[in-house]
Amino acid sequence: MQTLREKISFLLTALAYVLFHLRLGSDVGATLSGTVYQLLLTAPYALGFTYIVAVVFRRLSGKGWLPWDRLFRVFFTVGILFAFFFALYEYATQGLPPEQQPVHRSSAAQIFEDVLQKVR
Repeated sequence: MQTLREKISFLLTALAYVLFHLRLGSDVGATLSGTVYQLLLTAPYALGFTYIVAVVFRRLSGKGWLPWDRLFRVFFTVGILFAFFFALYEYATQGLPPEQQPVHRSSAAQIFEDVLQKVR
């Protein structure tokens, strides 16, 4: 990061990363805990894909690892994509009536659903 433009774009990418992970709650504590939870939820995915992209760039260029600011930009970009799709998944069911919302059952209940129906 040598020019002012690179520094500004880096900060804007980091701000967009946090903004996409923002989960609003009823108060500040709920908002903060929801946002931190979302950041921790998507971080492993973003780190893994960033590592894969960095290895591909390293292999294609033949030089070495990308500079730290480029790695962070890739991490922020991948994190933004994951946060966007996680938000779509979360908010997709909020507008549905209660009878149409998906029921989160354990995997054992899903496997033995026929057996449980016969027992009941």
